[in-house]
Amino acid sequence: MARKETLFSMRRATGFLVLFVALAAAESAHAVITEGNRVIIPAIGRFPGAGGSLWRTDVFLMNPSTQTPTVTFKFYATSGLRTHTVVLQPFTNRTFRDIVLNTFGSVGAGGPLEIEGTSSIGARARIYNAGSPAGEFSQGVEGIATDRLSRQSLLYGLSGSSGYRLNIGATNPNDRDVEITLYVLDQDRHVLHQEVITLAPHTYTQFNDIIALWGIAPQDGIQVEMSEFDDVFYGFASEVRNDTGDAIFIFGTAPNTGP
Repeated sequence: MARKETLFSMRRATGFLVLFVALAAAESAHAVITEGNRVIIPAIGRFPGAGGSLWRTDVFLMNPSTQTPTVTFKFYATSGLRTHTVVLQPFTNRTFRDIVLNTFGSVGAGGPLEIEGTSSIGARARIYNAGSPAGEFSQGVEGIATDRLSRQSLLYGLSGSSGYRLNIGATNPNDRDVEITLYVLDQDRHVLHQEVITLAPHTYTQFNDIIALWGIAPQDGIQVEMSEFDDVFYGFASEVRNDTGDAIFIFGTAPNTGP
């Protein structure tokens, strides 16, 4: 039995090694790399929803390396900065359920979450509505390292039809103000709305239901372009179905600019 276990372990390790090498070779061509030493989740929160429901946030933290990083959470709530520190063993992960309450001790707060590690880490969030008569629904929010962010955020193929609410926003992870120029375009790049947004350090803004907010004709194929002259930022959108509350989170890409 001991020999069989040893052989199985050797085969499994060899298989993992082959898979790792194959993935590493393909990484630059196919992977979307979001990990880094400083990861931004654009917004987390805990606040009341319609019908007695409650919005909450779970955060998932991962160590993808042989290092043992010390990881510091920085929650930039409107009531003030809150911090929390953990240590991650190699190739392990941690789940922080209802993080605003259980980790930061607040029954109601919202704001950006910045996660800093002494080596590279990955993170993502799940923002969900609990207690609604329609059931629970949620959306995943990808954490992106600051050195993977850019000075441009392009969001495309967005649904602004009558069946959806389209929300867009941006987060400033910098220690100084940023001034973001925002364009809402149709699928043929005709301008539907434009705006200049000034964001204070470590804050975010979100425009809910932009079709109604800015008097745009309901339509599919909406494109949102955001740009900043000097500093990187995190641009995002959320499509929410009116009938079910089901939501999809989209983070902006940056095909034309670098950090």
